Amino acid sequence: MPPTAADLIRELPLGRRVDHHFFALTSKEEPLVWARATVRRLLHGQTDQERIDDAVLVVTELLTNAIRHGGGPVSLTLDLYEKGVTVGVVDRGTDITALPADVVSFLASLQDETPGEADGCDLHTSGRGLHLVSAFASGWGVEPAREGKVVTAAFCLAVSAA
Repeated sequence: MPPTAADLIRELPLGRRVDHHFFALTSKEEPLVWARATVRRLLHGQTDQERIDDAVLVVTELLTNAIRHGGGPVSLTLDLYEKGVTVGVVDRGTDITALPADVVSFLASLQDETPGEADGCDLHTSGRGLHLVSAFASGWGVEPAREGKVVTAAFCLAVSAA
């Protein structure tokens, strides 16, 4: 069973929660563009640009999955901690099965494949999202939520030098 958000927070050195944000994305005209800008704004000054880019990539993947496959309204939570951040995407989907986290062997297997094909599956436009989440987040998990399910990714953030 994949870890819950509580497991991630307990297992990673995030520290004390210092801020919480909740966003309903249903009314947003361009939810992905809006979410990327919002994550960048909220993490500015909290860590280096590379970790911000990692978080933006993960949020984009999670939201894209929720919009494509979750059905119904989608929301985003962002919790800032002393030494990290968690992002959660809630959708109406109920499938909480997760892909294996063996990202290294997955990415290595792609090197020998024709572009867009791996194990007979078309991976050119889909199928890599949760592997990217595994590669860029410090940890992630999926669990049932009252509204459907929530996928949470956690990031340990280095203190910004700026």
